[in-house]
Amino acid sequence: MKIRYGGTAAAEGIPGVFCGCAVCREAREKKGKYIRTRSQVLFDDKLLVDFNADTYTNALRFGFDLSALEHLLITHTHADHFYPAEFENRGINYAKELGVETLTVHGSQDVAQDGLQWLVKQNRLAFDVIEPYGQRQIEGFFVTALPAEHGTSHPYVYLLEKDGKTFFLFNDSGFLCDEAMAWLREKGVQFDAVSYDCTFGTSDASFGGTYKAQHLGIPNVLEARKRFVENGNYKPNTLEIITHFSHNVPTIGYKTMKKIAKQYGFVLAYDGLELQL
Repeated sequence: MKIRYGGTAAAEGIPGVFCGCAVCREAREKKGKYIRTRSQVLFDDKLLVDFNADTYTNALRFGFDLSALEHLLITHTHADHFYPAEFENRGINYAKELGVETLTVHGSQDVAQDGLQWLVKQNRLAFDVIEPYGQRQIEGFFVTALPAEHGTSHPYVYLLEKDGKTFFLFNDSGFLCDEAMAWLREKGVQFDAVSYDCTFGTSDASFGGTYKAQHLGIPNVLEARKRFVENGNYKPNTLEIITHFSHNVPTIGYKTMKKIAKQYGFVLAYDGLELQL
């Protein structure tokens, strides 16, 4: 299983679109791994997870041909993960000689946009609504949608299984609900790799337990790790990645987070990072 991180930032990107804070100034100055576009992950060059306004840029940067994309998996409908206006450019008057005629968008009931039915009629777009704990065979992957704790109606995180390997994409969520944890335990799911949301960097996303977090920071990632270990979801060599960083946290710069990641045994994601399971 090949994993490529196209973007690794939260909603505003790093540097933030209109921001002049110290983190964003540093990113504009140093460039390279300090710059992060909105979050997106590509599996085996075939299955793309999330589709934001930076998708076009990432396709150019990393040499991915969107005309050949057949399946798209959406976690939730916040604009930094789902930017349906771009689909209009897949209409028959705009996109010629496609490698794949119909792009299928998989996700919760929220992704089936009424305003895009004209593209469905042209066979340029199709929607596949997955119910919570629903499963699909997509591009050789066995995909399971688990309910996330996040600020849209039906947010998901995803398990992706292929060739005996299991990758858990745990972006944009607070701690999983008891029901989801019980499902993982009862199914005997063990992660070969888990990608943690780390929007809050070194900070506590629950503000000391006073807020039901919809994201994670390092203190929460460590707690989530503990819960998964106790739930039986870890292997001795489970790979752990942190991603989805917000410029609003002063310690979020690449150099600082690299040290933090190393301290706790995490792989620090950056735009263009490739991993092989």
